[in-house]
Amino acid sequence: MTFRYKKPEFRSLEAMVASVADMLQPAERLTVSEAAAKYRYINNPHAYTGKWLNEKTPYLVEVMDTMTSLEYQGIVFVGPARVGKSDLFYNWLLHSTICDPGDMIFYAMTREVARDISQGDLAKVFRHSKKLGEKLVAGRNNDNVYDKRFRNGMRLLMRWPTITELSGKTLPRVWFADYDRVEDADDIGKEGPMFDLGMKRTTTFKRFAMTVAESSPGRPVENAKYVLTSPHEAPPAKGILGLYNRGDRRRRYWRCLQCRQPFEPDFDLFNFPDSNDHWEAAEMVTLRCPHCGYDHTPDMKRDLDANDNARWLKDFEIWEPDGSVSGRPPKTNIASFWLKGPAAGFQTWPSIVFNYLQAKAAYEATGDEGPLKKTITTDQGKPYIPKVLESGRSPDMLMEQARN
Repeated sequence: MTFRYKKPEFRSLEAMVASVADMLQPAERLTVSEAAAKYRYINNPHAYTGKWLNEKTPYLVEVMDTMTSLEYQGIVFVGPARVGKSDLFYNWLLHSTICDPGDMIFYAMTREVARDISQGDLAKVFRHSKKLGEKLVAGRNNDNVYDKRFRNGMRLLMRWPTITELSGKTLPRVWFADYDRVEDADDIGKEGPMFDLGMKRTTTFKRFAMTVAESSPGRPVENAKYVLTSPHEAPPAKGILGLYNRGDRRRRYWRCLQCRQPFEPDFDLFNFPDSNDHWEAAEMVTLRCPHCGYDHTPDMKRDLDANDNARWLKDFEIWEPDGSVSGRPPKTNIASFWLKGPAAGFQTWPSIVFNYLQAKAAYEATGDEGPLKKTITTDQGKPYIPKVLESGRSPDMLMEQARN
């Protein structure tokens, strides 16, 4: 029999004690957004380099801070591209690692995407957010593409949604990225929706469990003759919007800078001229208040989404003139958020309008709905209604929809 010498992991008692020091440290009492502002560092030379600033994406603060709420066991975030959906996870990971340790699992669309995220954006977060990176345990067994271990005993798993990967694991925190881009997300392995299977993994942890799904709305509207039953209900669609409807259905509201009445920023409120020059038309876009008709220009966007001028409202809630909120929102264990394109922090109003006009022209010239679907879902943050269904909507149905 041959014996192989194994190099000792610790060369002294002091080294052994130092290795478990993080486990003995008292937790730092910070919210997720506070931890991000204190410890997260962004290094994108061609975009932004510096500390995480909640002021750049104020709409994410409530979403982040709900992740540690004991009132909810699930969060659903619907939004267009370039709103910071991925940053929600990285900030939650940072908070978990530094302030509130708990095993986490991240589900990407496929194994290849999980690998790319692990070696790309996630690696950058560890590298540039020093406080987070120093918590990693070194060594191939502890820090590899699909598994990360931390000095406080916490573990991060990078996985992909198959029935095997969604079974047999018990963890308190689950994340689903780009939910509507996952094939068969509504029925994984014929055993049910991916979100429900994920929540099942957290049952043991009860009020301390959290399952999060984020995506732009990729599933088409299935019934164009729908009539909404509440102010914030989403049209009938599977995927992320179906999950959103199961929650308390929060939407982002701004107060008009002229009349001070609240309204939801939506592509339908954009006002731009009818011109064959799409870029010229896009550059003249304004966001028109539905109450007084005041045209907000793109340079007002930061003021519109400032903390004292904007807020999330749950379904049936009313933002009163004195700043208070009245109404009786639905009671559920899922906090759901839906943000529309005009509020997106990293895309401009002219770019949203230009992409739409280009896609609309392509459809009218060729009949190809692909570009139109893409810009409506990823730029506007809204579900796509196929033209074959949209043409079947009667004026009476549209009027009833407007009244709701």
